[in-house]
Amino acid sequence: MNKEVQPGTYRSDGKDGTLCYWARLNDTTGEVEDIIASGNAKGQVIVKVSKSDKAFQTSDCKPWQKID
Repeated sequence: MNKEVQPGTYRSDGKDGTLCYWARLNDTTGEVEDIIASGNAKGQVIVKVSKSDKAFQTSDCKPWQKID
């Protein structure tokens, strides 16, 4: 399910036993060049989504909470 993500700072508590993947994207074509920044986290992770970002991709993460 796709949701509109507002700019701001978000936190996820990661996911026990697996890596939480996230990526800020400048397009949704699926090309590597679309990735602005990305990471894998075992525990808590904080990501700042910018107004200029076109998409935010995530997998195997606990729910993201906006903190700013």
